[in-house]
Amino acid sequence: MALTIRAMAGGEARADRLQAALGACDYRHTGPAQLVLEATADGLALVREDTQPALRLQLDFVGGRQGYRLAHAGHQREGLIRALGKLPRDSYVIDASAGLGRDTLLLAAHGFRVTAWERHPVVYELLADALARAASHAELAPLVERIHLFSGAADPAQLHPRADAAVFDPMFPPRNKRAAVKKDMQLIQALMHDTADPDAEQTLATLRANVERRVIVKRPLHAPALGPDAPQASVRGKSVRFDIYSGCSVSAPA
Repeated sequence: MALTIRAMAGGEARADRLQAALGACDYRHTGPAQLVLEATADGLALVREDTQPALRLQLDFVGGRQGYRLAHAGHQREGLIRALGKLPRDSYVIDASAGLGRDTLLLAAHGFRVTAWERHPVVYELLADALARAASHAELAPLVERIHLFSGAADPAQLHPRADAAVFDPMFPPRNKRAAVKKDMQLIQALMHDTADPDAEQTLATLRANVERRVIVKRPLHAPALGPDAPQASVRGKSVRFDIYSGCSVSAPA
């Protein structure tokens, strides 16, 4: 299968830059379906055209369901924020697997300064495009200013001083193949050959060795804990839980 870059009206320069970026990292599409990256004057979209109807994903932090209102509506009650405990606002937090940016935006909306990594080049481009568009929105611009997004695997050792905390949401194969899969995850599964993180345990160990206070791992509600160590505590939601691990300078969650 292939991934095609298609320039629509007004998107020629964006398509050229995207072609160069994916070529520079020698990206090869290995997913199970043919996909199109549409570059338009309004941004990037990932499209699968062999379904009825066609599936389309364009990240939108301004008006979409992942947008500004979602990030601000009751975010203090979010399990992720509760799992971070009494971490002061303006703390440095790592998002080790930014994905579609929902947790990244939530962390920034709470007042944290966020360093985020996304290792899949196409997902990175979709997220970077969404953040760039959000930066032109008057109310979202202060949030985007608190986010620094990098391409590649998380490398917390390069941060000086160390981050205060980290969030890690490793990908995993679906437990129930009969369960309905949301449109965005259908496209992500079509984009990737394997949706499991083979080095998830090593990523957790690296994060714990390089953040000061705690590492939060997002897991399906009934999935086993990640790695050999049991989490010190967990915050449970309806379908996921947030496992809490100590960082390099503390032995118990505050």
